[in-house]
Amino acid sequence: MKNLFTYVLILVFLTIRVSPAHGENLSLHHLKKKVVENPDSVLNVLFNLEKGENKTIPVYQIALLKSIAYNEKRMFPLVEKYAREALANDSINNNEAEKINAWTLLATAQTFFGNYSQSISSLSEAMLSARASGNLAAELNILLTMAKTSFEMNQRQKGYDYIDQILSRGGASRDVRVLANVSSAYGVKVVELFTDDRFDDALKEGGKRLELINRIDQLGGAPDGYTDQQRAYTYARLASCAQNAGKKEEALNAYEAFNKTQFASTPFGRAYIIDYLIGAQKWDKVLAATSPLYPFLTNGDTINEDYRSLLRSDAVAMAGLGNYKEAYALSLRESAIRDSLYNRENTLRANEMASIFALNEMEMNLTNARNSLQKRKIFSGFALALAILAFIIIFLLFRAYRKSVREQKIAASRVDEMIELNSIKDNLKDSDRENMDMFAEMQTKILNSNIFKDPGFNRESIITCSGLPRTKVISLIEHYTGLSINDYINKLRVEHSVKLIQEHPDWTIDAIAEECGYVRRATYYSHFNKFFGITPAQYRKQKKDK
Repeated sequence: MKNLFTYVLILVFLTIRVSPAHGENLSLHHLKKKVVENPDSVLNVLFNLEKGENKTIPVYQIALLKSIAYNEKRMFPLVEKYAREALANDSINNNEAEKINAWTLLATAQTFFGNYSQSISSLSEAMLSARASGNLAAELNILLTMAKTSFEMNQRQKGYDYIDQILSRGGASRDVRVLANVSSAYGVKVVELFTDDRFDDALKEGGKRLELINRIDQLGGAPDGYTDQQRAYTYARLASCAQNAGKKEEALNAYEAFNKTQFASTPFGRAYIIDYLIGAQKWDKVLAATSPLYPFLTNGDTINEDYRSLLRSDAVAMAGLGNYKEAYALSLRESAIRDSLYNRENTLRANEMASIFALNEMEMNLTNARNSLQKRKIFSGFALALAILAFIIIFLLFRAYRKSVREQKIAASRVDEMIELNSIKDNLKDSDRENMDMFAEMQTKILNSNIFKDPGFNRESIITCSGLPRTKVISLIEHYTGLSINDYINKLRVEHSVKLIQEHPDWTIDAIAEECGYVRRATYYSHFNKFFGITPAQYRKQKKDK
């Protein structure tokens, strides 16, 4: 989610035109340049402008600048409020670039609140403006945002469809800006294929991205270091994909290619290869990659997700090296930061509500001074319409809620039934007693040792643990479970997570995911939903209610 917000924010400033149009007041140009750096000072100027009689900036521009400023402050209720105000003003229809900005800001706020379908609708409006102005680069950026929103909604095929539109429409372009968007689309596709455990497909798409980056180099015009950085990102992801696919030599080649990039020699560049190093169990190299990052992350506030992720990577590496004492200490620090982040989030929300309240009070006084007579005339009709609308919304929400609860109860009961059925199937007799005993012994070793909870646990780990030949392990798993090795590992993890949800109702979903060997929350959600047709949070809620 956080990455989606960042991307949409970038989109806003890719599409905005900061140069003043003909006849535009220079102060507007100045405010556009300052809004990212000093959102509070820009807001003060805008509110003072509204108090005056002679406004030098159009009303819709004031609302749009407010929305951008509050987007910088991550105050999304106000982002939505002022984006809607800008779009409600007819004058914005004369500036397609500003319409793109307003619709995109509105989509940003809607995505933050989880209103994904509304976000897609707003992005569709932004798309119309982008096409009307012939801005292909902005159009592809919007499509990519729509793809990411679809993935967040777990509408994965729709997300892939949006990605394929970008590749089809922009792939043949000779405009470096357009090709940069295509490269980003390839990057998102590789990440999502990796999430879906489609490692071979991810490797193919990563290869296509490398070819595209070579084309950008041949055309020229890209910023210094851009293609080198893009190659580093791609090689790092290819290394992880190949490692998870069991193609160790290919993974090593991608790792070596990553090391040859200039970006790989920077502290932040090395961070992108950590996933591969953990999967390959190169514990010393994990520590070597994380070590240079500490001076940057400990200079200021260490209560952030980046520092927490750094501690977790080091904890895994220390455990891999057998230094369990240090691993435990790092895990404690990581847990403390997680708790602090939760508390800080609550504090920020309280401060945000206080700011919104104060702002509403100020705007209410201003509006009353200008429009008190008009408000008295329309108040009765507005109140009645609002009451009717509220009743309709509450009624529809209540119906949708009851339907959702019924569906979740059915899905939760099916989870328990599926696990019980799997337990029964494990005890069925097989005509080939020797193979059945081998499979039972192998699974017992895996479960008793808890090695399946290691993020680096893969096919090779099962072979090593069982002591059986590779082909024998594959045939046993396919015969007795009907699953591939990757699906078998995922099944062990999500079934273990069900047990943790039942035994530890106070644990967070993130904690349960990490305990079961998942590095990414999205991957855990995807696997759980794949096996059980319900999310972990929904399952836990139904168990508590029951």
